[in-house]
Amino acid sequence: MIRDQELVGLAMTLGRDTKIKITVGGDESCCSTDGSHINIARMPSTALGRMLMTGLVFHEIGHKNHTTGSRPSGLLGDMMNVIEDVRVDMETIKARPGTCFNLEAITTHYMNKGSLAPATFAQALLGKVMAYGIGRVLKQKAIMPLETICNEMIDDAFGPDFIDDVENIIKGMPKLRSTRDTNGMARKLIELLVNQPPPNPPTNPNPNPSNPSQQNPQDESQQGQGQVHGQCHGQGLQTEDQHQENTVNHAAGTGGDGAGTGGGKRPTPEEIAEMLTNKTGYGDLSKLIQAELDQIASAIPQSTLDGIPMLPEIGRLKPGSSKLNEVEALSAASRMRAKMMGMLQSLKMCPRSYGLSGRKLAPGRLVKLGLGDPRIFRKKVETIVTNTAVTVLLDLSGSMDDKYQVANAAAFALHTTLSGLKGVAVCSMEFSGKDKDPDVNILVDFGAKPLSENFNHHPFDGTPTATAIWAARAMLLQRTEPRKIMLILTDGCPDCDNETCAATDKSINDSIEIAAIGIMHTGVRRLWENHRIIQSLQELPAAMFGVMEELLTSRR
Repeated sequence: MIRDQELVGLAMTLGRDTKIKITVGGDESCCSTDGSHINIARMPSTALGRMLMTGLVFHEIGHKNHTTGSRPSGLLGDMMNVIEDVRVDMETIKARPGTCFNLEAITTHYMNKGSLAPATFAQALLGKVMAYGIGRVLKQKAIMPLETICNEMIDDAFGPDFIDDVENIIKGMPKLRSTRDTNGMARKLIELLVNQPPPNPPTNPNPNPSNPSQQNPQDESQQGQGQVHGQCHGQGLQTEDQHQENTVNHAAGTGGDGAGTGGGKRPTPEEIAEMLTNKTGYGDLSKLIQAELDQIASAIPQSTLDGIPMLPEIGRLKPGSSKLNEVEALSAASRMRAKMMGMLQSLKMCPRSYGLSGRKLAPGRLVKLGLGDPRIFRKKVETIVTNTAVTVLLDLSGSMDDKYQVANAAAFALHTTLSGLKGVAVCSMEFSGKDKDPDVNILVDFGAKPLSENFNHHPFDGTPTATAIWAARAMLLQRTEPRKIMLILTDGCPDCDNETCAATDKSINDSIEIAAIGIMHTGVRRLWENHRIIQSLQELPAAMFGVMEELLTSRR
């Protein structure tokens, strides 16, 4: 279920369902080589953006699950990519029938935009294979006109026999079972192109050059046909000399400026050799989608961009090699637990009684009518239960170098306290600007048991507080608990105050409650209204009571 209406909510849901890491951020969309990670440029949630992202994810999941190895360069690589796209989409639709609508929406979109119109013979050959596979095999009707266009261009260059030979090869697409099979089909198509017989040698249309008047009547008829053919292609009427020159050029395969580009000229062996080495990029739907997503993102003003949620990469840190001093942390946790239960209560509708009237029958009580009890309608009343999701964000930036021991112990005590409350789900994450690891990492996930070594990490450079808030927001909005709380343990010195405030405001607008515990620093005062400052772990219980009391009085 998607509870976050922004693009990041859809991204996180798709990532969880397809087991692909999906992030939303920056101004560039990209896919990893193995298809395990997709980044979507940061943008507002629009119908077009959702359609493009969904199509990209379902297209790439096919490559992740079914494509092995890399593809060669040049025309062979393009041909292999086009065929492999059809094969993996076919496998994806088999496993997830509903994805056929998302994939067809992408094809229809780019057909309507004209992005798949072929401009050269090489593109026409690729387009023929692509239209056959997507149109006839995947049953996407929008692409069928492309096959007709490509057939005309191929027929102009090599004639209908070549088209028949191509179809005899690609009719085996439904039987492809591996990338190796795809490679074999692509090579057959390239060999078919390479092995085409060279153009006929030039012929002299006038066997008696000394007497131009003694022309074969059949030649005159052919000349007239050539003029009509020229008119059909928008070339106008030609003089006898122009027609003679064009006939020789056509036979020789030089073809002038249109040679080898589907303009009615047969490519020479040299031109075919050049085609084989050039990478056209034609038909790469993944690249088309990424380019359009980047175009949408680049048009967004920076002032608007700050308020658009992003989904950063969220990593996981392994436990540290040593443990915290658990005595103080557990002592603080025991003092907090007793009072925290009452502070984290939420209202929940639960079936508790039955009445004489209502809208919903209780089938199990119909038998009561025969016993003289007419209370057969189910009623709901509000009961107070603990039903809360909490994320604890621990600042491990370089500025925490002299404070991290207090912060680590406080985070461990908070997580231990909250996880011990029935009906409370808690997740602890750290944020810092590390070189190799993501900026935000999970220390203890929802439902996992907290260990002291999970919280024993040293500070790193950078304070990406805004990134941490966006990550925590995305995780909280995926939870089913009606109440969502974000607790931030920091010294209040983020990399960017404006971005931190924008992330805070958006999270609050999404009904997420935020409180901050300032660790030995007063910087939290200017960023979060609900805050407390502690100088030692002993002050944590009183500080937590203070921020939780503020949350309750401001919310209800």
